[in-house]
Amino acid sequence: MSKKRTWLFCMLLACALSPALALGMGAAAQKAPAAEQQNKPAAIVDDADALAQYQVLREYFERQCTLDDRLPEVFSRRVREEEAMAFLAARETVNGRGQLERFRAAKVDLSGLSYRRITADPDLARIHVTGRYTFTISPVVQTVEEDALFVLLPEMGQWKIYERRADWR
Repeated sequence: MSKKRTWLFCMLLACALSPALALGMGAAAQKAPAAEQQNKPAAIVDDADALAQYQVLREYFERQCTLDDRLPEVFSRRVREEEAMAFLAARETVNGRGQLERFRAAKVDLSGLSYRRITADPDLARIHVTGRYTFTISPVVQTVEEDALFVLLPEMGQWKIYERRADWR
């Protein structure tokens, strides 16, 4: 993960309040449908490590979209400080615009994402995440394309994100 990735994503979030600017950044903005689409249940996986890995990735996307203060908790201690600083700076930018509470109330739909484990060792996991997800800050719906490899490490019995590689192929 990098400060640049977190900062760019948060700027995309800030643009959600301005659909014309968001479209210029490559995100698809549209009016929210009258009936919100419910998140589809996740596929059942019988491997406890896989479930924990997928869960930390879902938490990452949800917390990033809603500017949840717990976002730094999903990162490995090796990168947590850098990610926390970038997140706090981006959150303060949105807060300075008086929009933080709107983001905190955002609805996130991750049902369009697919997770595929590339490697699954006891001390490292690589998961390819593809698809698109949406978040709604009424009346705007943002759709974000995702195609990245996430590297996860176990720390004190929990899987944490160490790196996100957008151009890994």
